[in-house]
Amino acid sequence: MFSKRKHSPGSELVMSSDAVTAPDAGEAATSDKNGSAIATGRWYLQQALKFETSKQEQQAKQTKLAWRVAIGAGAIAVVSVIGSAALVQLKRPNPPAVLRMNDTTGVVDVLNVSPNNREIFTEKNDRADLRRYVEMRESYDWETIQDMFDAVKLMSADKERDQFISMYALANAPQKVLKDQFRVIARVGAITFVGSTAQVFFSRKLISLSGSMPPKTEYWVATIAYRHDHLPEKASELELDPTGFRVISYVVDRDWTRASDAPAPVPLTPTGLQPVSPATAGAAATNGQRGTAQ
Repeated sequence: MFSKRKHSPGSELVMSSDAVTAPDAGEAATSDKNGSAIATGRWYLQQALKFETSKQEQQAKQTKLAWRVAIGAGAIAVVSVIGSAALVQLKRPNPPAVLRMNDTTGVVDVLNVSPNNREIFTEKNDRADLRRYVEMRESYDWETIQDMFDAVKLMSADKERDQFISMYALANAPQKVLKDQFRVIARVGAITFVGSTAQVFFSRKLISLSGSMPPKTEYWVATIAYRHDHLPEKASELELDPTGFRVISYVVDRDWTRASDAPAPVPLTPTGLQPVSPATAGAAATNGQRGTAQ
């Protein structure tokens, strides 16, 4: 009933060979796919790294550029602030004018207000003030004595102002001795400084307006201590003393290094004066100018 089929050895071998080789081809295909996937993944990873690196480099460049712009803007701002401050110092707005009215007379004065009423003055300004003060104080002219008196009084501090006023209240005051017959011309020479004290060398020339005597010149030296106070507020005072110059002490001695001219019969200025009270001196000085003093 049953028949036996012969199998040839060759066919079995062939079958066994097919059976073996078929699995090897599948594994190779799978291996190729896996390798391709890994290579693709590595490529994408490299591209991602390059992109991230380029982004970081671009961000670094932008940050550096932003810092440069910020530093430049800061430098410009600092220069602008310094320039504005310099302009403010150089060009300050003028303070408003203040009007003051006298209730009795109705006269209106314009008070020029200074921002701080103080300025920095150089030696050149001091020399000009010293020269002007000495020449006004030591000169004498009947027609201008009132103007010189007012200017010297304004440029003298309290104690020295009282001493100066008291000189015009004495019996041998210049306006009482020289009157309108003589003129005294003072000329300043060298000026030396020791701190806030100055020595002013000057000559004083007495001239007889009637020609009754030849001119006589004497040489003197004034030792002056001075300071600068607040600038005057009144326009009239500002014209006479624009720097706030104030003489604290004024002492005059003969300059014996230079010889004088012929002797004069009339004293140039009172010597050996004794000060009087400021109230009496002020009244006499006011009445003694321009020939009104008796």
